[in-house]
Amino acid sequence: MVKVAGLVSGLILGIQTTVCAGVVFHIETTFPDRGEMTPRVGTMMVEGNKLKMSIDEEGNKQPTVIYRGDREEMLLVNNGDRTWRAMDKATMINLGQQMNPAMEQLQKGTQEMLKNMPPERRAMMEKMFAGKGLDPGMMGSKKEVQIKKTGETQTVNGYPCVKYEAWQESEKVAEHWVTDWKRIPGSQEAQGVFKDMAEFFREVFQGAFKSSGGPASFFESMGKMEGYPVLTRIFSDGKIVTETRLTGVEEKKVPVQEFDPPKGYVKKDFLPKQAPSNSGH
Repeated sequence: MVKVAGLVSGLILGIQTTVCAGVVFHIETTFPDRGEMTPRVGTMMVEGNKLKMSIDEEGNKQPTVIYRGDREEMLLVNNGDRTWRAMDKATMINLGQQMNPAMEQLQKGTQEMLKNMPPERRAMMEKMFAGKGLDPGMMGSKKEVQIKKTGETQTVNGYPCVKYEAWQESEKVAEHWVTDWKRIPGSQEAQGVFKDMAEFFREVFQGAFKSSGGPASFFESMGKMEGYPVLTRIFSDGKIVTETRLTGVEEKKVPVQEFDPPKGYVKKDFLPKQAPSNSGH
């Protein structure tokens, strides 16, 4: 789900900052099918039932995503224009219901366009979609996502892992190399917020798409994996388009301000307000 530029650091010019025990996950995403794209290094910060996802790049304009389980809402922070938006379940479900018909039409149109392209142009377009984290076959999809535990084992970045695969009908869309939660520092706190966030999104997607398939099925299935995915590969047409690896975990105190919008950023409405009707005049 979206990530962002640098973390706000600890104490600044003697201002007292409230801190809490937390867990920080360091991750790296690469794009095997697109050699020209540089890896992205990101951070997930966890404290209690709050989680923050960001990209650690100086001057980066990517959005930051903050999950506030204490308020059952998501905050989307836009570092490009220094604005932020809050989305509770009702807002996200309403947005999904508005977008669903358009997404289904987009999926049909994109698949039809790709089907009629020469093979070399189709391959080029699929690479372009993949580089932006998109899979044309899954846009607007309501297909069930099934998670299968394979029993295959491997050590990834020092973590003993078991392989899980995600399938949509006869197509493999992802694989996850999962380690036992007990091997993750601060696992009790982290496990709770990940499950809470997965349930939040499952309810949102089921309400938005009126289906147990598609994104809702994905989040529901993720909750069935017995551990944390140290390595996740996303596939499109049998090719790996992204690889996301856990590169480190540390227990450390996290300033509570990390889970609020940065000072000076302006709050915006997530959904545009409807213009007043002129009927009756």
